[in-house]
Amino acid sequence: MDGDVVASTVTERIAADLVSTDSNTDETRSSGCEEYAIRTLIASGPARIYTLASIDAAAGTATRDALTALGAVAFGAFLLSALGSFWLARSLTDPIDRLSSEVAVMTASRDLRRRLPASGTSRELDALAGAFNELVEGLTAAEADTRAAYVGAIRALAATLDARDPYTAGHSERVSALSVLMGRQMNLPEADLDVLRLGGLLHDIGKIGITDKILRKPGPLTDHEYEQLKRHPAVGAHILRQVPFLAPHIPIVELHHERPDGRGYPFGLRGDEIPAAARIAHVADAFDAITSARAYRPARGPAEAILELQRGAGTEFNPESVEALIAALPLSTSAPEPALQELLGRRAV
Repeated sequence: MDGDVVASTVTERIAADLVSTDSNTDETRSSGCEEYAIRTLIASGPARIYTLASIDAAAGTATRDALTALGAVAFGAFLLSALGSFWLARSLTDPIDRLSSEVAVMTASRDLRRRLPASGTSRELDALAGAFNELVEGLTAAEADTRAAYVGAIRALAATLDARDPYTAGHSERVSALSVLMGRQMNLPEADLDVLRLGGLLHDIGKIGITDKILRKPGPLTDHEYEQLKRHPAVGAHILRQVPFLAPHIPIVELHHERPDGRGYPFGLRGDEIPAAARIAHVADAFDAITSARAYRPARGPAEAILELQRGAGTEFNPESVEALIAALPLSTSAPEPALQELLGRRAV
């Protein structure tokens, strides 16, 4: 019969809604809430073969494909934007990070000889690095001037102190020079050598508080006078504590008469309880004292002084410091320090 559906791939309701006897051309029809496109494939008498396609389904697929493509484009744009932002941020922050790291290293090491490198990527940062370098150069120059000024003052003070006793003239300079030579022989860092250099100049500064009657006495000291003289390390340490930048030199001033066997003064420290700088200065002080003339005895030669130091190694003197002195003495013959030239040039071995 006309309008009867003989066979279908869709439900009878959809087929009844979409197929009619006059469906000879392409058209769209609705079934329920869905719209279909219908087309006649074959027409033979009253028989018809149609093809159906859901317009809503096709549109949904196209919409999903479009949304998928848009999502991919959006994600790609977001990823590119994130990578671009990361690259830009790194380009901006890397030079700043390098600059701050260099400043941190300089601050931690207190090495003012370092210079901040130019970034090459930012004129502003390069200008900042240049200004910082100029500031550091100015500080370095000011520090050098200040250091030269206080070293000069210390030398003048040591010379004034030595001048109180004609037999000890130049003693502090020689102890300083010998201590530095020993420190170099022991491979000490440059900062420790600076402590030895100024500590040697200052080691007897406490004798300012000792009367000339004791310092310039032409004969041996009495027990009472010797006890008064033994106060000079404590007096010297008290003086240096009033000046903060001289604090590193206090151990030499206060402890250069301590002995490994604990029979030194002022505290009776033993062995490694005595700071290395004080142990070195003690040996240098003793060597110069032995090889210097006194009112009550003549000077003895370096060879005799070395024998005495070797006899006292381990009890009165630190053995490593004695060995360092013996090894350093040949070097002192060509040392530029006038104090050492005077020390060895006027005494035969």
